[in-house]
Amino acid sequence: MNSLVARAFSLMSATLILAGCSGDPARAAGKGPADAEAVVKVSLVEAAPRTLPTYLAVTGTLLAHEDSDVAANAAGRVLETYVERGSFVVKGAPLVRLDAKTAELSASEARAMAEATRAQKGLAEADCARADKLRAQGAVNQADYERMKAQCEATRASAEAAAARVELAGKAVSDSMVRAPFAGMVVERFTAVGEYVMPSSRVVTLVAVDPLRLELTIPERSISAVSPGQVVEFEVSAYPKEKFQAVVRYVGPALRRASRDLVVEAVVKNEDKRLKPGIFAVARIVTGEESLPVVPKAALRSEGGAVRLFTARDGRAEERVVQTGLELADGVAIRVGVAAGEKVVGELSGDVRDGVRIQ
Repeated sequence: MNSLVARAFSLMSATLILAGCSGDPARAAGKGPADAEAVVKVSLVEAAPRTLPTYLAVTGTLLAHEDSDVAANAAGRVLETYVERGSFVVKGAPLVRLDAKTAELSASEARAMAEATRAQKGLAEADCARADKLRAQGAVNQADYERMKAQCEATRASAEAAAARVELAGKAVSDSMVRAPFAGMVVERFTAVGEYVMPSSRVVTLVAVDPLRLELTIPERSISAVSPGQVVEFEVSAYPKEKFQAVVRYVGPALRRASRDLVVEAVVKNEDKRLKPGIFAVARIVTGEESLPVVPKAALRSEGGAVRLFTARDGRAEERVVQTGLELADGVAIRVGVAAGEKVVGELSGDVRDGVRIQ
């Protein structure tokens, strides 16, 4: 039994010796590990400096340039409605027509009364003219003269009041047709045919959508960087691949106490009416210029919430975690992590990693 164990041990030792003699060919040839290291071929580009605009990032909401609950401004039964939700109307376009029969009768009565007072006024003026002649001739005493002049003035005032009643009655007839106070779109109609409305009754809600206002909130620390005339670039989730522009026009005179920020409004052209009031916007206000290095988009790798690239240093790839800035059509600006003029790997592959030898 002992002889069998000894023989097995001898056989195992011989196997290990043979394995050691048949090891790494590179070592057998006298070559070190560094001589067998892989080299990755890459294209290097320069992180070229470029003058770029600086931005203040803020958020905001699109608002209607004008927003009005249009009132009837007259009393009566609704005979016709001309608009629905989403209708576009020009300034002065009819919205609702009310029953104007009562107003028309009142207008006719006022015109008749005005005609009568005009006739009385004519007679009174003729009487006043005769009174003036008689007074000049001494044919009438002072008391009678003053009484005649007072009657003339009263008749003249009555005629003016009658003319005013005609205008008022005419306005009542005109107000029976409710019209748009400005060009815009109907958000909601509140009346229907057959309903009775009062002067204060809402007829429609009307909003002006071209232009729009972009309401922005500026933190207290940044208010010195904002002034009228600045360009605002913004994006909305409804059109994720588009950028829109506005111009700062209205700057609030005071900060809001609760939030310690300043309300600023920029004007947005909206000729195609695609943008709607109420849309949330992510905006950037152009505040100046700065010089930053720019690298190709293919040079960046995003992993775990961090953006990385690789620079060339002593023939090896050196990994850098960078902070990106403005994204351009032909590259991305780098705010932190790479200096202008450094060489970076222009297009990353799976073989490029930190410390690998590059060529």
